[in-house]
Amino acid sequence: MNNQIYNLISDATLSDEFSYCLRNRTLEQKFLYMQNWAQNYYDVVGTDKVYYGKYPYDLFVDFGKKYIFSKNKKMAIISLWCGNSNIESFIFEHLNKDYHIDYYGVDSSKNMLELSIERMKDIKDIDKNFICADFSTNEFKRELSQLTINNDIKIFTFFSNTFGNINPNNIIDILYNLLKSWEKIWLDVRLRSGKNTKDNLKDFDKYYDYISNNEMTNLFFNPIEWLNITKEYWEFVLKTHNIEHLEAINYQYSFVFNKKASVTIKNETTTILPWEELQVVNIYTYDADGLINFFEGHNFRLIQKFIQDNRGQFLFEKM
Repeated sequence: MNNQIYNLISDATLSDEFSYCLRNRTLEQKFLYMQNWAQNYYDVVGTDKVYYGKYPYDLFVDFGKKYIFSKNKKMAIISLWCGNSNIESFIFEHLNKDYHIDYYGVDSSKNMLELSIERMKDIKDIDKNFICADFSTNEFKRELSQLTINNDIKIFTFFSNTFGNINPNNIIDILYNLLKSWEKIWLDVRLRSGKNTKDNLKDFDKYYDYISNNEMTNLFFNPIEWLNITKEYWEFVLKTHNIEHLEAINYQYSFVFNKKASVTIKNETTTILPWEELQVVNIYTYDADGLINFFEGHNFRLIQKFIQDNRGQFLFEKM
């Protein structure tokens, strides 16, 4: 399957999902990557220190060598929401040939997977596989089980802060049902500066910068513009929500409409009235201890962690 995309998602399915999300006034992040927007996404956020922070990729290599990779086992590295596989390719470039690794890049955006193929093309001694799928489905679980049947170890990864773009109560159940007992998930997570008021204001100011960043605003606006809704119809806003049981904060970006708008997809019309909100991006920032307690409460065990600044790596094992 090298350099080919195994597609479990049809264009018709994507259109139906887009229409469903619009009716529910919330867009999934994968719709930011339609058409040629995937590369544009990395052109914007790849240099944005708010989004990625100043976190050296060497730290992933160090963590992987210490706690993940085994020279005596045939390993499957399954990257969920792999995007352009930038971190994964960096890791593989800095491993020697003693490791036997099969790589599975999984994303619901075919455009992102095409970037992954390009990014990984010079990586040798790794069996590379790319799957366009919703990894919460039973179809994906069946296919993955067949593809990895000869692997001794499966390690699931969530890199580039993508874990922090998903509702935690949703993703934790998806992960629990995806992993088998004793399988592991390697997380890369945005962390809060702290839990006092000063730290909260510091983080808010950082994420509020998106509102005045025209390139970032345009990135979020792409799917709306594709629906022929122009900028005169909305205002871009940021709201925050405390998630007490996680000690986390959700930064929620939305378009608040000031005019009535109607959109038709596949002969179905959705009408958005003034003052209605269309959510486009959620960024969850976690407290490390709160995240660990959350996973442990859902029957995962912490194996190892490494924290630097506002970013942390966590290795959990399903019990």
